Amino acid sequence: MNKNNYSIGLLQKRLLVFLVLITFFFIVIIFRLGVVQIINGDFLQIKATDQWTRDVPLKAKRGYIYDSNNNPLAVSMSSYDVYVRHKNVIDAIEVAKFLSKELELNFESVYKKVIDNTVSEVVIKLQVGNEVAQKIIKKNLPGIVLSENFSRYYPFGDLFTQVLGFTTVDGIGQFGLESQYDKLLKGINGTLLTQSDVKGQELENTIDYYIPSQPGYNIFTTLDYQIQLLLENALEVCIEEQNATKAMGIVINPKTGEILGMSCKPSFDLNEIPRDDVKSLLEMSKNMTITDVYEPGSTFKILTSAIALNEGVVKVEDEFYDPGYRIVDGEKIKCWKLIGHGHQNFQDGFCNSCNSVFIDMALRLGMDRFYKAMNSFGIGELTGIDFQGEANSIMMDKNLVKTVDLARMGFGQAVAVSPIQLITALSATINGGYLLTPYIVERIESNNGLIVSEATKQVRRQVISGEVSKTIREFLEDAVSRPLGKYTFIPGYSVGGKTGTTQKYANGQISGTYIASFFGAYPMNDPEYAILFIVDEPKAGSYYGSIAASPYAKKVIEGIIKMRGDKPVDGNIQIEQVVMPNLIGKSLLEASKILTEIGLMYEIDGEGGKIVDQFPLADIVINKNQVVQISVG
Repeated sequence: MNKNNYSIGLLQKRLLVFLVLITFFFIVIIFRLGVVQIINGDFLQIKATDQWTRDVPLKAKRGYIYDSNNNPLAVSMSSYDVYVRHKNVIDAIEVAKFLSKELELNFESVYKKVIDNTVSEVVIKLQVGNEVAQKIIKKNLPGIVLSENFSRYYPFGDLFTQVLGFTTVDGIGQFGLESQYDKLLKGINGTLLTQSDVKGQELENTIDYYIPSQPGYNIFTTLDYQIQLLLENALEVCIEEQNATKAMGIVINPKTGEILGMSCKPSFDLNEIPRDDVKSLLEMSKNMTITDVYEPGSTFKILTSAIALNEGVVKVEDEFYDPGYRIVDGEKIKCWKLIGHGHQNFQDGFCNSCNSVFIDMALRLGMDRFYKAMNSFGIGELTGIDFQGEANSIMMDKNLVKTVDLARMGFGQAVAVSPIQLITALSATINGGYLLTPYIVERIESNNGLIVSEATKQVRRQVISGEVSKTIREFLEDAVSRPLGKYTFIPGYSVGGKTGTTQKYANGQISGTYIASFFGAYPMNDPEYAILFIVDEPKAGSYYGSIAASPYAKKVIEGIIKMRGDKPVDGNIQIEQVVMPNLIGKSLLEASKILTEIGLMYEIDGEGGKIVDQFPLADIVINKNQVVQISVG
């Protein structure tokens, strides 16, 4: 073979290998560039931006919460978060001394943060007031950075505590509406980016990147702060005067389902949250009108009456006889009036709150109809209120219920309901017969006034006829007006109501403590306000709803009437006053005769033939139609 031909062939082979290697090399480079620019481009861009910039967070302004009259209940006030960037600090001791003094913090704790080089930025304190922030700005120490923030402020302090809830220091909603609507209230945070060198120090005369924050939505509620103030004042006075463990109340518009007032006491100032006592904080933050259940007692008799009338098992003129008890399944169930009410018609039995009458009605209805009607009234299902943590009622499994259990349910025992569930059901008995969905939030608006969502009246179903509802309203008005006649509960005004008293249980046994309650409504021809007032464990002498709850709910209704400026239906009513007689040592028959003659109603506590205690005490001047308590032994 020619030597020249051999050399040329070898050269060509080497060149081909070289070209293949070069081509492969460029393919690898192009592939790698594709991975970097296309697949990892966004990630690397963010990482690069993070390396050559420093960001200052811009907190979003939390949305406001308003009452039904546009009064702000929860607002956001400007404040500042204080940070330290270690790489920018020149004199760590000076910075630590200054910040610990102005922010009222421990020097050692602040100094450790200032010299910490494991992080680029450390938080010293959140939500610093404007006055202190201005001092820090004026001092202008290198390394100290301020970021605008917002702190939550509640103009009415301890009003609406459980309904509004509160936020954490860093603005996360806890409890109440603040938690329920946290995602809508909190908005979207922004940021301010400034360019920095390799050491993390900010560069002068460089471009800043500004991403604005977006404020949260505003919430407009159905609550009325004036009604809430009336309600909370009454609850506080009640707890003090009745030496009660706690008290709670709801005011609702029975025609629409709007919650006008809702409160539990004791409570706390939302601007002074007791975070150091977690157990107490959790207990006082709970909205027990929604989350807890209780045996309603005699206020439940309103439902039994409405159902019995609607089902046709009883008429207003029907006669009953009460010897003071009924025997069902061999068990003796006593009426609160141990000597009995004797002969009475249905309306009398309602006004007398006679247990025997309601036992008879429950038995006439029977198990199936009673349970079906209760379910129709929403007992056994959630109301659907726009508030977290709603508890359902507790009813015995129908297949396990005995006749004696049904008898007790007729007057509000052997069944447990939440206050919101009860007042929703009772509202249906007076609003024409319609079961509504209660609600607190009327509408939600964006920061520029655009309506995001809006609530309206929601009718779940009609549960009784309008005629039966009219009869129940008449019964309720009569119940609070006896023996002096119409418009005497609040002189001159058409108000109705029903008291309740029930024993509490502990570990399945009667505990010896009670719950007193009152359901009332105004005006009775077309109720616009209904109130449920509950007093837990009153210990000042009487535990009956007529004494421990009714007078305080009455104060709330009186305040609403005054707030509205309503004129009396009958302005000529004069309420007579009498002196409470001394009944100690007298027989029950003698005492009841004396009280009836002077125009006083009474509740009986205990068993026996002689009066051993009374409330009020002898010689105290009281209204003629007032309910008093006599204890026998």
